[in-house]
Amino acid sequence: MRWAWVLAATALALPVAGGAQLASEKSISFVKRDGRWSPVPLICDATNRDRVLVLGAPGPDRQMDLISFAKPDLTARRIAVRLGAGDPGAGQIYYPLFNLVGRQVGNVHAINPGMVEPGATTPTVTSITLGRETTNCRFAAQTRVLGITGRRSIQIVRTERNGYRYTSYNFDSDLPEVTQPWGGQDTRASLTIDGGRLVDRSGGRRIYEFANRGFVYRVMVSVEPGHAGGGVEVTQNGRTVLREAFGAYTAALQ
Repeated sequence: MRWAWVLAATALALPVAGGAQLASEKSISFVKRDGRWSPVPLICDATNRDRVLVLGAPGPDRQMDLISFAKPDLTARRIAVRLGAGDPGAGQIYYPLFNLVGRQVGNVHAINPGMVEPGATTPTVTSITLGRETTNCRFAAQTRVLGITGRRSIQIVRTERNGYRYTSYNFDSDLPEVTQPWGGQDTRASLTIDGGRLVDRSGGRRIYEFANRGFVYRVMVSVEPGHAGGGVEVTQNGRTVLREAFGAYTAALQ
């Protein structure tokens, strides 16, 4: 199988300051802008808005881009912010967001990682507030992949009994929100497939495979900073019927 749409790009080193306090040591996140992939601390796939929020890597002055990708098509707009130190309490952590003149304009809300199910992989962020508007973030403790294409969001979660679970969410702000264990949240899926397998983890590549009514779904991601990329491919009787590249994704390193 050829993944022609997976492009390599030179990645930037993620500074320790700023967003590094939000990033998980067990996963890696990337966003593609202007044809290049860059590592980022956080991707928030909204469950109550038609958007994806990405908190960019901080610069030397701790300035970061908060980028909003509109669904569908992932057209982007961004504002410059600075991220303050986390304020923990009662299992929750709030990270203040400041504008460039030092006024607080919002916050990032996370669950204390120590309060989440053992084996959790992705950042435990559940919402981002900017001004008076709060964006809830898709989060499940055992997420292995969360990827966004121009048409849908795709999540792969490890389950106790059914192997890997594939869920896709065709962009629709009317999908009702549902709660997940350990403080997570989600929306009802457009498609769910259980019984998936991790069929390739050679080098930095991860390929998950799922079978559903004569169709084979393959989700591929790279966890190599220098060779980021990924997407979903669907085949029937060996013929490709769908192929979509991710514009942003988070992937577990394990």
